[in-house]
Amino acid sequence: MRLTLTLLALLALLAGCGVNTSGAKVEFDEGLEKAITELARSGGSRPLKELAPGDWTTVHVLTGPASGARIEKELGRPADIKGDGTHGGDYVQDGNLLVFQRDDEIVRMVSLGQLAALGEGKYRADVILRAQNGTIKVVTPDGRPAGR
Repeated sequence: MRLTLTLLALLALLAGCGVNTSGAKVEFDEGLEKAITELARSGGSRPLKELAPGDWTTVHVLTGPASGARIEKELGRPADIKGDGTHGGDYVQDGNLLVFQRDDEIVRMVSLGQLAALGEGKYRADVILRAQNGTIKVVTPDGRPAGR
């Protein structure tokens, strides 16, 4: 009986470890929002990694409002959506939500508030934001459209 209880406790512990939810809260990044707005206005291009430095390898860009269920479906994993621009586990802003990941771990979630300048998709860390006719295109370093 003891062995059975011990095994059940161990299985419950392992099952809990398998659910990798985010510990990152959504934050509004005014500096990034201003940099993207200025880039669209002035033209040119900048690496996203330069505008949003950090230890991340991919970024998922979504446009809100978006339910927590939709965000989890896009990410392919559970995520705890709370912080700036959220309510009840949903992202309620009209702008972009950027979910920065390192491998399969969410390291940062950024709200751009009402700014929806970036196209939805999953992008690698080496993408370039290129201004084109007042909009922002996300491209690879060699200029091809990036993302899925």
